[in-house]
Amino acid sequence: MKVDLAFLRVTAVMGAMALAACSGDDMAGTEGTDSSGSSGSESGQSTESTTNSTNSTTTTTDSGGSESNSMSGSSTSASTTETTTDGTVSTTDSTDSTSNGTDSTSNGTDSTTNGTDTTTMGATDSTSDTDATSGTDSTTDATTGDTTDGTTDGTTGGVEPPPEWLLSINNSTRYLQKVDINTAQTTDLCKLPNNTSYPSLTFSRSNILFASAGGSALDIIDPCTCEVTKVGSYGGGISGVNGITSDQQVDLFGVSSGINATIAIDSNSGVAAVVGPLGYNWGTGGATWSDAIQKLYAINGSTDFLYTVDPGTGAATELVKMNYNFGTVGIELHPGNGVIYACSSAPDLFTVDPKNGNVKSVGKMAQTSCTNLAAPYKPVACIGD
Repeated sequence: MKVDLAFLRVTAVMGAMALAACSGDDMAGTEGTDSSGSSGSESGQSTESTTNSTNSTTTTTDSGGSESNSMSGSSTSASTTETTTDGTVSTTDSTDSTSNGTDSTSNGTDSTTNGTDTTTMGATDSTSDTDATSGTDSTTDATTGDTTDGTTDGTTGGVEPPPEWLLSINNSTRYLQKVDINTAQTTDLCKLPNNTSYPSLTFSRSNILFASAGGSALDIIDPCTCEVTKVGSYGGGISGVNGITSDQQVDLFGVSSGINATIAIDSNSGVAAVVGPLGYNWGTGGATWSDAIQKLYAINGSTDFLYTVDPGTGAATELVKMNYNFGTVGIELHPGNGVIYACSSAPDLFTVDPKNGNVKSVGKMAQTSCTNLAAPYKPVACIGD
């Protein structure tokens, strides 16, 4: 038999190629197996991160079987590493922040933010819940009569309104008296230790009780004990100050019949300065401040007119003729209800209507003649309501 050598060479080459192919398949079958004989390195490493509203827990298990736990009440950071078949390494970091229970309350506003919840690997899910409640409570109690000048009593923030009474000095008996503004019922509080006549009485904005001593000097009277503290003379030849009243701040205004002028009185020293002429011949009289019109009301007993007085110039302007013949004069606008009260030679407590000049009796006081009235801006503990 004749053997073709060329054919044998081709066959040998083809056999070698087949053997090589079989060996390659066996090698490929072992790829992906690690040194411990485990297969699938991706499943050998895993990270689980869970966070709730109070804590976060991270558990990590590596391919060697070790396990680590991390717990935090506020934040947790977890790192996850994966190795793929092509040898590349992928790392995913996740940060879990939890904010709980912040509760702030200011001036009636309640704001609460709760709960950022994150449960994922490499992703963040945030949930914010906000409860906001805002409320403003404002209450105004306004009590006005037919003699109001427009002033109302505003009560906010727990401040107590002025009590419903007036004080008056009975210059005949020397007693400081409390007068009910609804009935004119009079109660003796305490007796003054001196014989000084006081034609005018008023509370300052600081609720200090001032009195015009003989119409020429300023005194302070303690409404609880009737102790008298001398402040000082008005000076400058100023006399006949039969009407004093609070100003817009802590000092006083006055009306002087001695010089027919409006004066400003320093409440610390008693020294007075002339604001300006009234423009009228002033007899018996009194004055009271009004927040509503930012001026003084004044009664001139010589004319029976109710006036307004400009605090900047001192000039008086006729407002209305009253239907009552005044002798002595006491006048006070009560800051609690805006009503103008007055008294005179008769024992009556009156109301005065600034719109039409109507003078109406509230009732009889325990006095034979009245020259002064004072209304508090705040409660006085020793006197009560």
